[in-house]
Amino acid sequence: MAPGAGFQGRANYFFALLPSPLAAASADRMAHALRHWLDLSGPPRGPRKYHVTLWGWPEAREPDRTELALLRRVGQRIRQDAFRLDFDAVAVFARRAGTPALVMVGSEGVIGADRLHEAIERELRASGFQGRRASFRPHLTLLYDHCLAQAFRVRRLGWRVTEFVLIRSIPRRDYEILGRWPLRGG
Repeated sequence: MAPGAGFQGRANYFFALLPSPLAAASADRMAHALRHWLDLSGPPRGPRKYHVTLWGWPEAREPDRTELALLRRVGQRIRQDAFRLDFDAVAVFARRAGTPALVMVGSEGVIGADRLHEAIERELRASGFQGRRASFRPHLTLLYDHCLAQAFRVRRLGWRVTEFVLIRSIPRRDYEILGRWPLRGG
């Protein structure tokens, strides 16, 4: 089946960090444990869906070919060293659709992701992209559910980030990787 065939709606496009297989498995164990502990019913995202969004396409439409080419050029222009990404707390983020997200967040352990986000934003603006800016706080979504828990510390989850990717995402399907760019020293 061709990508997007039979899909009614809009795919999401975003630059992201994908966890190592070991980190994705750890995130999944954390999601299942928290689901049980907090008495939630939302299913964990799953090892193939965990990611950290760096920058998401902000328009109410999918990018056209020219815009996709621009995103790929931006990915190629990024020059940043590989870094360690660490999350050490769980929080609840509200979602526009009304279902909050249970997420992992960090403080000092997310500086590399902050810098990479800023580099992507800078390159997009330098390339003439005029879309709206979005707020950014590095996080890894574990599941979506109504949860009233306050933020709390958990065992650290982290991995060495050696690349970033451009993803096309359609609900309930595997991600389509549209571009992959290594970081220096990765």
